[in-house]
Amino acid sequence: MKRDLRRLRSVPRKKLTMTASEFEACIRNWAFRTNEVEALIQIGSRVQSGGEVDDWSDWDYQVIVSDVPRFLELGWLEGIARVWSAHRDETERGVTKLSAVFADGWEADFVPLSSWQMKLVYWAMAHPRLEWCYPERLLAGIKNTRLVVRPGFKIIKGAKAWHKRLEALSTDWGEREIDQADYTNMVSGFWRHAVWVSKKVLRGEVRAALRWYHLEMVERRLALLFDEASLVGSSPRPEARKAERWLNDQRLRQTAIQTAPDQRTMAIAVLAEIELFEEVSLSVAQSRGFSVRDYSNVARWLKAEMGKLT
Repeated sequence: MKRDLRRLRSVPRKKLTMTASEFEACIRNWAFRTNEVEALIQIGSRVQSGGEVDDWSDWDYQVIVSDVPRFLELGWLEGIARVWSAHRDETERGVTKLSAVFADGWEADFVPLSSWQMKLVYWAMAHPRLEWCYPERLLAGIKNTRLVVRPGFKIIKGAKAWHKRLEALSTDWGEREIDQADYTNMVSGFWRHAVWVSKKVLRGEVRAALRWYHLEMVERRLALLFDEASLVGSSPRPEARKAERWLNDQRLRQTAIQTAPDQRTMAIAVLAEIELFEEVSLSVAQSRGFSVRDYSNVARWLKAEMGKLT
C-alpha cells in the first residue's frame, strides 16, 4: 500500500491553476473572437507608468461595443474563463461596471461603453475650443475619460482607428481647480453631516453613524487633503489611492483614525476628524485665498457633546 502511494505521488499531475499571463491571454482571446467587441482598452495600475503590480492587482478594461445592454448582463463573462463570482455595480462616476472573480482568484473589472458615444467623446476631446457648446453630459464624459484613461492605457483590440482617437488624451484641457463655491459647499457639508453623525452616536445608533461618518465626513476630508497635497506639488490620486505615498508624515498620523460600532470609539473618531478637518480646511483656504466662514459655534457644540462620551 505504501509503495502504491509513493508511485501515485511521483506521477505528474495535470496543471489546475492559471497564471496571470494565461489569464490575460484568456481576456485577449475572448475579445478577438467576439465580433461585437469593437475595441478593448486596458486601463488601471497594470498599464500606468510607475504603476506597481503585485499578487493583489486586478485588471481593468473598457469594453467598446455597439450593443451595451447585452454586455450589462453577466453571462458573457463565462466566455473568458470560469467565473467564481460576478456582480454589476454603478460607479460614483455614473457608469456601470461588471466585476468578476475568475478561477484561481483572478479579478477583473469591465466597463461596457457605447461605441458611438466614445467616438463622440474623443472627437470632442480633440477640439477643446468648442467646449463652450458641448452639453454637460458630454463634458462629464470627457472629464471621466481623461480621469481613468489618461494616466495609462493599452489598446488590446481596436486597430489604428482607436489608437488615433485616443491621441486626443494628449490635448491640453487644463485641470479644473476647486473654487470658492466648491470650497464653501464642501466645508458647510462637512459640518452639517458632523452634527448628524454625532446625534446618531449620542442616540446609540452607532452603526448608522459609522456608515455616514465614512460616506460624508471622511469623503469631504479626503477631497481637501487631495487639494492640499496638490498645492504643495505632490501628485495625489483620487479616491485616496496610494495615499500612503502622497500624504506627508503628519497627515498620515492624523488620518490613522480608528472606528468601531460603539459610542466611545465613534466619539473619539468624530473629535479627531473635526480637529483634522479644521486644520486642512484652513490650510487650503489660506493657500487659495478663500474666505472662511466661522463654524466655531457648531465646532464647540460638537466637541462638548462628543467629549461627554470619551
